[in-house]
Amino acid sequence: MGAKTASRLSATLLVCLAAVAGPWTSAAADPAAWRLQGKNGGEVTLLGSVHVLRAADYPLPPSVDALFERAQILVMELDLDDVDAVVQQGVILKAATLAQGRVLRDVVDGSVYRLAEQRSTELGVNLTLLEHFEPWFVAVTMLDQGMRKLGFQPERGLEQYLVGKSRRAGKEILGLETLAMQIGIFDALPPSSQQAMLEQTLQELDEAEMAMVDLTVAWRDGRLETLSEELLDDFDAFPGLYDTLVTERNTAWVGALERFLRDGRRYLVVVGALHLVGRNNVIDMLTARGHDIVRLN
Repeated sequence: MGAKTASRLSATLLVCLAAVAGPWTSAAADPAAWRLQGKNGGEVTLLGSVHVLRAADYPLPPSVDALFERAQILVMELDLDDVDAVVQQGVILKAATLAQGRVLRDVVDGSVYRLAEQRSTELGVNLTLLEHFEPWFVAVTMLDQGMRKLGFQPERGLEQYLVGKSRRAGKEILGLETLAMQIGIFDALPPSSQQAMLEQTLQELDEAEMAMVDLTVAWRDGRLETLSEELLDDFDAFPGLYDTLVTERNTAWVGALERFLRDGRRYLVVVGALHLVGRNNVIDMLTARGHDIVRLN
């Protein structure tokens, strides 16, 4: 996989699970959103998200606030308002810890481990603290630290912004899945894919800024179709990952969205952008089930 593709994979993971110096200069500042109406007044609005942003990415487009104000309930991939830090840590530790007696250098090639040592030093990460974790978790940790070094933070992501608004407005927040379900996606990767994920993340951290710039500008401009065309190729090195990370989750979400539509309330559903425009996306699945979906301008 080429350098550009590899660097984009790291950014893609952020988009799915899921920004450069200076203010935005885009003319079409409206993230893509879709709406479907229920027979009894129920409404579901789907808004594509990028999960990490920088301080410089604010203020967000006014359309984001308008969609929030219209909704009665906020729905995200995870209910970020109901995450217990202790429970969260326990779930992650249980899934990400290597078998007793094994450490990271035992499960990756020597060249990959040496690269991890080099990158951890550059990022100020103590690799010793990650020795007992599986390669996928080390990759995610290194990516998170690399993004933070560049100013991209989950705390500034769209979801956290909307969670704050929901708390202040007293609006209900729901999640489509649990943390254990999301962690299980990566934990289920075979060892070879986990090593490839770690190696490519480490190799391409220097190029991740430009990848995130491209992705976030496309999101903000509502150019998700262009975004998806570029991102779909990124999964070629990880057979089966797209089905697990995107298609299977989309299929599970459709049922929940239809239940929301029937209860007569207005929902704003915020999910990673690729879930709305990639192969087997949520929009196409709902359309195939007979729903009339309108792309908002």
